Amino acid sequence: MFGIDRMDTEKPLTVLLYNMGGKDTEVTVARFSAIADDKNKTFEYIEIMGEAWDENLGGADFDKVIVDMLAEAFNALP
Repeated sequence: MFGIDRMDTEKPLTVLLYNMGGKDTEVTVARFSAIADDKNKTFEYIEIMGEAWDENLGGADFDKVIVDMLAEAFNALP
């Protein structure tokens, strides 16, 4: 996922994870880091920087807006 297996041990990788479900939307900012020990073995870890969600905003809401716009445009035809 996101090239973690090829991560540079010198700098972390910060990623925005976005999930829009049918009824809710979630956003998470995560930092993936890798540390090499003295035996050249790499350890990865994930730090959640922040997260937010809205339980009342999802794909169904966007679908309704698009359907309403198309219905309005169709009804406006002569």
